[in-house]
Amino acid sequence: MTATTGSGRRTLRWALTPLTSASTVRAGVYLVIGGVLAGAYFALAAGFVQMFADPATPRVAVGVLALVTAVIVGSPPFLAPVRALEIAAVRTFLDVDARTLPDPVGAPTVATRWRGAAWFALHLVLGALVTVGLLVAVPLATQLVLSAFGVDRAFLVQRGPALASNPVGWLVLALLALVALPYGTALARRLLRQSAEPLLGPDQTARIAELEARADRLAERGRLARELHDSVGHALTVTTLQAAAAARQVESDPDAARRSLAAIEEAGRSAMADLDHVLGLLRAGDDASSGPARRAPARSLDDLPALVDDARHAGADVRLDVDDGASGALPRATSHEAYRVVQEALTNAVRHAPGRPVAVRVAVGERDLEVEVTNPVEPPGTPGAADGGGRGLAGMAERVRLLRGDLDAGPHAGRWVVRARFPVDRERGASG
Repeated sequence: MTATTGSGRRTLRWALTPLTSASTVRAGVYLVIGGVLAGAYFALAAGFVQMFADPATPRVAVGVLALVTAVIVGSPPFLAPVRALEIAAVRTFLDVDARTLPDPVGAPTVATRWRGAAWFALHLVLGALVTVGLLVAVPLATQLVLSAFGVDRAFLVQRGPALASNPVGWLVLALLALVALPYGTALARRLLRQSAEPLLGPDQTARIAELEARADRLAERGRLARELHDSVGHALTVTTLQAAAAARQVESDPDAARRSLAAIEEAGRSAMADLDHVLGLLRAGDDASSGPARRAPARSLDDLPALVDDARHAGADVRLDVDDGASGALPRATSHEAYRVVQEALTNAVRHAPGRPVAVRVAVGERDLEVEVTNPVEPPGTPGAADGGGRGLAGMAERVRLLRGDLDAGPHAGRWVVRARFPVDRERGASG
Protein backbone atom coordinates (compact mmCIF):
# COMPACT_ATOMS: atom_id res chain seq x y z
CA MET A 1 0.00 0.00 0.00
CA THR A 2 2.83 2.39 0.90
CA ALA A 3 4.70 1.60 -2.34
CA THR A 4 1.55 2.24 -4.37
CA THR A 5 1.00 5.57 -2.60
CA GLY A 6 4.60 6.64 -3.20
CA SER A 7 4.36 5.70 -6.87
CA GLY A 8 1.14 7.67 -7.18
CA ARG A 9 2.76 10.73 -5.64
CA ARG A 10 5.71 10.52 -8.00
CA THR A 11 3.36 10.20 -10.96
CA LEU A 12 1.40 13.24 -9.78
CA ARG A 13 4.58 15.30 -9.35
CA TRP A 14 5.73 14.27 -12.82
CA ALA A 15 2.34 15.23 -14.29
CA LEU A 16 2.41 18.66 -12.61
CA THR A 17 6.05 19.43 -13.47
CA PRO A 18 5.23 21.43 -16.65
CA LEU A 19 2.99 23.71 -14.54
CA THR A 20 5.57 24.43 -11.83
CA SER A 21 8.99 24.11 -13.47
CA ALA A 22 11.10 27.11 -14.40
CA SER A 23 12.45 25.11 -17.34
CA THR A 24 9.01 25.35 -18.95
CA VAL A 25 9.16 29.15 -18.72
CA ARG A 26 12.65 29.26 -20.24
CA ALA A 27 11.58 26.95 -23.05
CA GLY A 28 8.49 29.10 -23.60
CA VAL A 29 10.62 32.22 -24.02
CA TYR A 30 12.85 30.41 -26.51
CA LEU A 31 9.86 29.16 -28.48
CA VAL A 32 8.20 32.58 -28.54
CA ILE A 33 11.41 34.00 -30.00
CA GLY A 34 11.16 31.37 -32.72
CA GLY A 35 7.50 32.23 -33.22
CA VAL A 36 8.31 35.92 -33.67
CA LEU A 37 10.96 35.06 -36.28
CA ALA A 38 8.49 32.73 -38.00
CA GLY A 39 5.94 35.56 -38.04
CA ALA A 40 8.44 37.85 -39.74
CA TYR A 41 9.15 35.23 -42.41
CA PHE A 42 5.42 34.64 -42.87
CA ALA A 43 4.70 38.37 -43.21
CA LEU A 44 7.47 38.71 -45.78
CA ALA A 45 6.16 35.77 -47.80
CA ALA A 46 2.57 37.06 -47.59
CA GLY A 47 3.71 40.46 -48.85
CA PHE A 48 5.33 38.95 -51.95
CA VAL A 49 2.29 36.75 -52.60
CA GLN A 50 0.10 39.85 -52.46
CA MET A 51 2.41 41.70 -54.84
CA PHE A 52 2.35 38.81 -57.32
CA ALA A 53 -1.46 38.72 -57.08
CA ASP A 54 -1.71 42.39 -58.06
CA PRO A 55 -1.92 42.60 -61.90
CA ALA A 56 -0.43 46.10 -61.86
CA THR A 57 2.82 44.91 -60.27
CA PRO A 58 5.75 44.33 -62.68
CA ARG A 59 6.33 40.59 -62.38
CA VAL A 60 9.99 40.55 -63.44
CA ALA A 61 11.03 43.20 -60.93
CA VAL A 62 9.07 41.53 -58.13
CA GLY A 63 10.59 38.15 -59.08
CA VAL A 64 14.13 39.50 -58.89
CA LEU A 65 13.36 41.22 -55.60
CA ALA A 66 11.83 38.02 -54.22
CA LEU A 67 14.91 36.01 -55.23
CA VAL A 68 17.33 38.48 -53.63
CA THR A 69 15.21 38.61 -50.48
CA ALA A 70 15.08 34.80 -50.29
CA VAL A 71 18.87 34.63 -50.48
CA ILE A 72 19.26 37.28 -47.78
CA VAL A 73 16.76 35.84 -45.31
CA GLY A 74 17.70 32.22 -46.08
CA SER A 75 21.44 32.63 -45.52
CA PRO A 76 21.59 33.16 -41.72
CA PRO A 77 20.68 29.55 -40.78
CA PHE A 78 23.75 28.34 -42.69
CA LEU A 79 26.25 30.75 -41.11
CA ALA A 80 28.72 29.54 -38.46
CA PRO A 81 28.10 32.49 -36.06
CA VAL A 82 24.35 31.80 -36.14
CA ARG A 83 24.98 28.15 -35.32
CA ALA A 84 27.20 29.19 -32.40
CA LEU A 85 24.43 31.49 -31.11
CA GLU A 86 21.90 28.69 -31.46
CA ILE A 87 24.10 26.35 -29.41
CA ALA A 88 24.50 28.96 -26.68
CA ALA A 89 20.74 29.64 -26.67
CA VAL A 90 19.88 25.94 -26.49
CA ARG A 91 22.24 25.41 -23.55
CA THR A 92 20.69 28.43 -21.78
CA PHE A 93 16.98 28.04 -22.51
CA LEU A 94 16.65 24.27 -22.93
CA ASP A 95 19.15 23.19 -20.24
CA VAL A 96 21.23 21.06 -22.61
CA ASP A 97 24.59 20.08 -21.12
CA ALA A 98 27.76 21.55 -22.63
CA ARG A 99 29.15 18.02 -23.01
CA THR A 100 26.23 17.22 -25.32
CA LEU A 101 26.59 20.50 -27.25
CA PRO A 102 30.21 21.65 -27.01
CA ASP A 103 31.35 24.95 -28.45
CA PRO A 104 31.94 24.60 -32.20
CA VAL A 105 35.58 24.33 -33.23
CA GLY A 106 36.86 25.17 -36.69
CA ALA A 107 34.90 25.87 -39.85
CA PRO A 108 31.65 23.87 -40.18
CA THR A 109 31.28 21.38 -43.00
CA VAL A 110 28.49 21.50 -45.57
CA ALA A 111 26.58 18.77 -43.73
CA THR A 112 26.95 20.68 -40.46
CA ARG A 113 25.54 23.83 -42.07
CA TRP A 114 22.52 21.94 -43.36
CA ARG A 115 21.91 20.36 -39.96
CA GLY A 116 22.05 23.83 -38.41
CA ALA A 117 19.53 25.08 -40.96
CA ALA A 118 17.23 22.14 -40.14
CA TRP A 119 17.41 23.08 -36.45
CA PHE A 120 16.59 26.69 -37.32
CA ALA A 121 13.50 25.56 -39.27
CA LEU A 122 12.39 23.22 -36.46
CA HIS A 123 12.76 26.04 -33.93
CA LEU A 124 10.63 28.35 -36.07
CA VAL A 125 7.90 25.76 -36.73
CA LEU A 126 7.50 24.74 -33.08
CA GLY A 127 7.83 28.35 -31.99
CA ALA A 128 5.06 29.36 -34.38
CA LEU A 129 2.76 26.66 -33.02
CA VAL A 130 3.36 27.66 -29.41
CA THR A 131 3.04 31.38 -30.20
CA VAL A 132 -0.24 30.87 -32.06
CA GLY A 133 -1.50 28.79 -29.14
CA LEU A 134 -0.55 31.57 -26.77
CA LEU A 135 -2.25 34.24 -28.89
CA VAL A 136 -5.43 32.14 -29.08
CA ALA A 137 -5.59 30.59 -25.61
CA VAL A 138 -5.02 33.71 -23.51
CA PRO A 139 -7.70 35.93 -25.14
CA LEU A 140 -10.14 32.98 -25.23
CA ALA A 141 -9.59 32.17 -21.54
CA THR A 142 -9.93 35.85 -20.66
CA GLN A 143 -13.26 36.11 -22.52
CA LEU A 144 -14.57 32.93 -20.89
CA VAL A 145 -13.73 34.14 -17.38
CA LEU A 146 -15.30 37.55 -17.99
CA SER A 147 -18.44 35.92 -19.41
CA ALA A 148 -18.69 33.60 -16.40
CA PHE A 149 -18.87 36.67 -14.16
CA GLY A 150 -21.54 38.37 -16.30
CA VAL A 151 -19.30 40.63 -18.40
CA ASP A 152 -19.90 40.61 -22.18
CA ARG A 153 -21.72 37.31 -22.61
CA ALA A 154 -22.60 38.04 -26.22
CA PHE A 155 -19.45 36.20 -27.32
CA LEU A 156 -20.75 32.91 -25.93
CA VAL A 157 -24.44 33.47 -26.71
CA GLN A 158 -23.57 33.73 -30.39
CA ARG A 159 -21.92 30.28 -30.20
CA GLY A 160 -24.92 28.40 -28.83
CA PRO A 161 -27.40 28.40 -25.97
CA ALA A 162 -25.63 25.49 -24.28
CA LEU A 163 -22.52 27.57 -23.66
CA ALA A 164 -24.56 30.62 -22.66
CA SER A 165 -26.32 28.74 -19.87
CA ASN A 166 -23.27 27.04 -18.29
CA PRO A 167 -20.93 29.49 -16.49
CA VAL A 168 -19.10 26.63 -14.74
CA GLY A 169 -18.30 25.14 -18.14
CA TRP A 170 -16.88 28.48 -19.19
CA LEU A 171 -14.43 28.43 -16.28
CA VAL A 172 -13.45 24.83 -17.02
CA LEU A 173 -12.80 25.69 -20.66
CA ALA A 174 -10.74 28.71 -19.63
CA LEU A 175 -8.66 26.56 -17.29
CA LEU A 176 -8.11 23.89 -19.94
CA ALA A 177 -7.05 26.51 -22.47
CA LEU A 178 -4.47 27.95 -20.07
CA VAL A 179 -3.21 24.56 -18.86
CA ALA A 180 -2.73 23.35 -22.43
CA LEU A 181 -0.06 26.01 -22.99
CA PRO A 182 2.59 24.73 -20.50
CA TYR A 183 2.00 21.12 -21.53
CA GLY A 184 2.37 22.03 -25.20
CA THR A 185 5.51 23.98 -24.35
CA ALA A 186 6.92 21.02 -22.39
CA LEU A 187 6.22 18.72 -25.34
CA ALA A 188 7.95 21.09 -27.75
CA ARG A 189 10.87 21.42 -25.31
CA ARG A 190 11.30 17.67 -25.17
CA LEU A 191 11.28 17.41 -28.96
CA LEU A 192 13.87 20.17 -29.27
CA ARG A 193 16.14 18.62 -26.61
CA GLN A 194 16.04 15.27 -28.40
CA SER A 195 16.86 16.96 -31.72
CA ALA A 196 19.60 19.24 -30.36
CA GLU A 197 22.47 16.76 -30.42
CA PRO A 198 21.86 15.26 -33.90
CA LEU A 199 21.22 18.69 -35.48
CA LEU A 200 23.56 21.01 -33.55
CA GLY A 201 26.10 18.58 -32.10
CA PRO A 202 29.49 17.90 -33.68
CA ASP A 203 29.61 15.53 -36.61
CA GLN A 204 31.67 12.35 -36.74
CA THR A 205 34.76 14.12 -38.04
CA ALA A 206 34.61 16.71 -35.26
CA ARG A 207 34.10 14.00 -32.64
CA ILE A 208 37.15 12.09 -33.87
CA ALA A 209 39.20 15.29 -33.86
CA GLU A 210 38.06 16.04 -30.30
CA LEU A 211 38.94 12.51 -29.14
CA GLU A 212 42.37 12.84 -30.72
CA ALA A 213 42.91 16.23 -29.10
CA ARG A 214 41.82 14.82 -25.74
CA ALA A 215 44.20 11.89 -26.12
CA ASP A 216 47.00 14.34 -26.91
CA ARG A 217 46.18 16.39 -23.83
CA LEU A 218 46.13 13.32 -21.62
CA ALA A 219 49.44 12.13 -23.07
CA GLU A 220 50.99 15.55 -22.46
CA ARG A 221 49.70 15.60 -18.89
CA GLY A 222 51.16 12.15 -18.32
CA ARG A 223 54.50 13.24 -19.74
CA LEU A 224 54.63 16.30 -17.52
CA ALA A 225 53.65 14.20 -14.50
CA ARG A 226 56.51 11.81 -15.24
CA GLU A 227 58.93 14.72 -15.59
CA LEU A 228 57.92 16.13 -12.21
CA HIS A 229 57.95 12.71 -10.53
CA ASP A 230 61.42 11.83 -11.76
CA SER A 231 63.16 15.17 -11.26
CA VAL A 232 61.53 16.30 -8.02
CA GLY A 233 61.46 12.77 -6.59
CA HIS A 234 65.17 12.36 -7.20
CA ALA A 235 65.95 15.75 -5.65
CA LEU A 236 63.82 15.00 -2.58
CA THR A 237 65.50 11.61 -2.09
CA VAL A 238 68.98 13.14 -2.28
CA THR A 239 67.96 16.03 -0.05
CA THR A 240 66.43 13.75 2.60
CA LEU A 241 69.48 11.48 2.76
CA GLN A 242 71.96 14.37 2.80
CA ALA A 243 69.98 16.22 5.46
CA ALA A 244 70.01 13.11 7.65
CA ALA A 245 73.77 12.72 7.11
CA ALA A 246 74.39 16.40 7.91
CA ALA A 247 72.38 16.10 11.11
CA ARG A 248 74.52 13.14 12.24
CA GLN A 249 77.82 14.79 11.31
CA VAL A 250 77.24 18.41 12.25
CA GLU A 251 79.21 18.02 15.51
CA SER A 252 81.52 15.08 14.83
CA ASP A 253 82.58 15.99 11.29
CA PRO A 254 81.61 19.59 10.35
CA ASP A 255 83.39 19.34 6.98
CA ALA A 256 81.31 16.32 5.96
CA ALA A 257 78.17 18.10 7.16
CA ARG A 258 79.05 21.09 4.99
CA ARG A 259 79.56 18.79 2.00
CA SER A 260 76.13 17.28 2.63
CA LEU A 261 74.59 20.76 2.77
CA ALA A 262 76.36 21.67 -0.47
CA ALA A 263 74.93 18.53 -2.06
CA ILE A 264 71.46 19.56 -0.86
CA GLU A 265 71.94 22.96 -2.46
CA GLU A 266 73.05 21.41 -5.74
CA ALA A 267 70.11 18.97 -5.75
CA GLY A 268 67.75 21.90 -5.17
CA ARG A 269 69.26 23.85 -8.07
CA SER A 270 68.94 20.84 -10.35
CA ALA A 271 65.30 20.33 -9.32
CA MET A 272 64.57 24.02 -9.94
CA ALA A 273 66.06 23.76 -13.43
CA ASP A 274 63.91 20.72 -14.19
CA LEU A 275 60.85 22.45 -12.77
CA ASP A 276 61.58 25.48 -14.94
CA HIS A 277 61.69 23.18 -17.96
CA VAL A 278 58.29 21.65 -17.14
CA LEU A 279 56.70 25.04 -16.45
CA GLY A 280 58.10 26.29 -19.74
CA LEU A 281 56.31 23.47 -21.52
CA LEU A 282 53.08 24.42 -19.78
CA ARG A 283 53.42 28.10 -20.66
CA ALA A 284 54.22 27.24 -24.28
CA GLY A 285 50.83 25.55 -24.57
CA ASP A 286 48.88 28.32 -22.84
CA ASP A 287 49.40 31.17 -25.28
CA ALA A 288 51.34 30.68 -28.49
CA SER A 289 50.93 34.40 -29.33
CA SER A 290 53.00 35.47 -26.32
CA GLY A 291 56.20 34.28 -27.92
CA PRO A 292 58.48 31.36 -27.04
CA ALA A 293 58.40 30.41 -23.37
CA ARG A 294 61.64 30.55 -21.41
CA ARG A 295 62.62 27.11 -20.18
CA ALA A 296 65.73 25.23 -19.22
CA PRO A 297 67.07 22.69 -21.73
CA ALA A 298 65.83 19.15 -21.29
CA ARG A 299 68.16 16.70 -19.57
CA SER A 300 70.08 14.21 -21.71
CA LEU A 301 72.72 11.53 -21.31
CA ASP A 302 75.33 14.33 -21.30
CA ASP A 303 74.05 15.16 -17.80
CA LEU A 304 74.68 11.66 -16.42
CA PRO A 305 77.99 12.58 -14.72
CA ALA A 306 76.29 15.29 -12.68
CA LEU A 307 73.46 12.90 -11.82
CA VAL A 308 75.93 10.26 -10.66
CA ASP A 309 77.77 12.85 -8.57
CA ASP A 310 74.50 13.69 -6.80
CA ALA A 311 73.97 10.02 -6.02
CA ARG A 312 77.53 9.67 -4.75
CA HIS A 313 77.10 12.69 -2.50
CA ALA A 314 74.01 10.96 -1.13
CA GLY A 315 76.16 8.03 -0.07
CA ALA A 316 75.77 5.68 -3.05
CA ASP A 317 78.75 3.88 -4.52
CA VAL A 318 78.05 4.39 -8.24
CA ARG A 319 80.13 3.12 -11.13
CA LEU A 320 79.34 4.75 -14.48
CA ASP A 321 80.16 3.12 -17.82
CA VAL A 322 79.08 5.11 -20.90
CA ASP A 323 80.08 4.59 -24.54
CA ASP A 324 82.10 7.49 -25.88
CA GLY A 325 79.93 9.97 -27.77
CA ALA A 326 76.75 8.08 -26.96
CA SER A 327 74.57 11.12 -26.45
CA GLY A 328 75.67 12.96 -29.57
CA ALA A 329 74.70 10.03 -31.78
CA LEU A 330 71.16 9.81 -30.40
CA PRO A 331 67.91 11.63 -31.07
CA ARG A 332 67.19 14.17 -28.35
CA ALA A 333 63.99 12.42 -27.24
CA THR A 334 65.79 9.08 -26.84
CA SER A 335 68.65 10.67 -24.91
CA HIS A 336 66.23 12.50 -22.61
CA GLU A 337 64.08 9.47 -21.85
CA ALA A 338 67.15 7.29 -21.27
CA TYR A 339 68.46 9.89 -18.81
CA ARG A 340 65.14 9.85 -16.92
CA VAL A 341 65.18 6.05 -16.72
CA VAL A 342 68.68 6.11 -15.24
CA GLN A 343 67.65 8.90 -12.86
CA GLU A 344 64.63 6.98 -11.56
CA ALA A 345 66.64 3.76 -11.20
CA LEU A 346 69.35 5.62 -9.27
CA THR A 347 66.73 7.28 -7.07
CA ASN A 348 65.27 3.88 -6.18
CA ALA A 349 68.72 2.46 -5.51
CA VAL A 350 69.66 5.34 -3.21
CA ARG A 351 66.31 5.12 -1.41
CA HIS A 352 66.05 1.34 -1.01
CA ALA A 353 69.71 0.27 -0.93
CA PRO A 354 71.65 3.18 0.58
CA GLY A 355 75.42 2.81 0.58
CA ARG A 356 75.39 -0.29 -1.65
CA PRO A 357 77.29 -0.39 -4.95
CA VAL A 358 75.34 0.63 -8.04
CA ALA A 359 76.45 0.01 -11.63
CA VAL A 360 75.20 2.20 -14.49
CA ARG A 361 75.93 1.12 -18.05
CA VAL A 362 74.97 2.95 -21.27
CA ALA A 363 75.74 1.18 -24.55
CA VAL A 364 74.85 2.27 -28.08
CA GLY A 365 74.59 -0.43 -30.73
CA GLU A 366 73.90 -0.28 -34.43
CA ARG A 367 70.14 -0.13 -34.02
CA ASP A 368 69.42 0.41 -30.34
CA LEU A 369 70.46 2.08 -27.11
CA GLU A 370 70.63 0.03 -23.92
CA VAL A 371 70.81 1.42 -20.41
CA GLU A 372 71.23 -0.81 -17.39
CA VAL A 373 71.27 0.00 -13.69
CA THR A 374 71.98 -2.76 -11.15
CA ASN A 375 72.29 -2.80 -7.37
CA PRO A 376 72.06 -5.43 -4.62
CA VAL A 377 68.59 -6.37 -3.41
CA GLU A 378 67.92 -5.62 0.25
CA PRO A 379 66.25 -8.47 2.17
CA PRO A 380 62.57 -7.84 2.92
CA GLY A 381 62.00 -6.12 6.23
CA THR A 382 65.37 -4.37 6.38
CA PRO A 383 65.43 -0.56 6.55
CA GLY A 384 65.18 0.87 3.05
CA ALA A 385 63.96 -2.36 1.44
CA ALA A 386 61.61 -1.78 -1.49
CA ASP A 387 57.98 -1.86 -0.44
CA GLY A 388 56.37 -1.30 -3.86
CA GLY A 389 53.36 0.86 -4.50
CA GLY A 390 55.26 3.74 -6.15
CA ARG A 391 54.94 5.21 -9.61
CA GLY A 392 58.62 4.89 -10.54
CA LEU A 393 58.53 1.61 -12.46
CA ALA A 394 55.24 2.51 -14.14
CA GLY A 395 56.71 5.85 -15.22
CA MET A 396 59.82 4.18 -16.63
CA ALA A 397 57.68 1.69 -18.53
CA GLU A 398 55.61 4.51 -20.04
CA ARG A 399 58.72 6.39 -21.13
CA VAL A 400 60.23 3.35 -22.82
CA ARG A 401 56.94 2.28 -24.40
CA LEU A 402 56.35 5.73 -25.94
CA LEU A 403 59.61 5.30 -27.88
CA ARG A 404 58.71 1.70 -28.81
CA GLY A 405 61.37 0.23 -26.57
CA ASP A 406 61.50 -2.58 -24.02
CA LEU A 407 61.92 -2.42 -20.24
CA ASP A 408 62.87 -5.22 -17.90
CA ALA A 409 62.98 -4.41 -14.19
CA GLY A 410 63.15 -6.84 -11.27
CA PRO A 411 65.37 -9.07 -9.13
CA HIS A 412 67.94 -11.26 -10.85
CA ALA A 413 70.56 -13.40 -9.10
CA GLY A 414 70.44 -11.37 -5.90
CA ARG A 415 70.53 -8.00 -7.64
CA TRP A 416 67.88 -5.54 -8.77
CA VAL A 417 68.28 -4.95 -12.49
CA VAL A 418 66.68 -2.22 -14.57
CA ARG A 419 67.39 -2.72 -18.27
CA ALA A 420 65.82 -0.51 -20.95
CA ARG A 421 66.31 -0.80 -24.68
CA PHE A 422 65.44 2.05 -27.06
CA PRO A 423 65.41 1.63 -30.85
CA VAL A 424 67.70 4.15 -32.56
CA ASP A 425 67.45 5.58 -36.07
CA ARG A 426 71.00 6.68 -36.76
CA GLU A 427 70.00 8.47 -39.97
CA ARG A 428 68.03 10.96 -37.92
CA GLY A 429 70.73 11.26 -35.28
CA ALA A 430 70.47 14.16 -32.86
CA SER A 431 67.72 15.82 -34.91
CA GLY A 432 65.12 13.22 -33.89
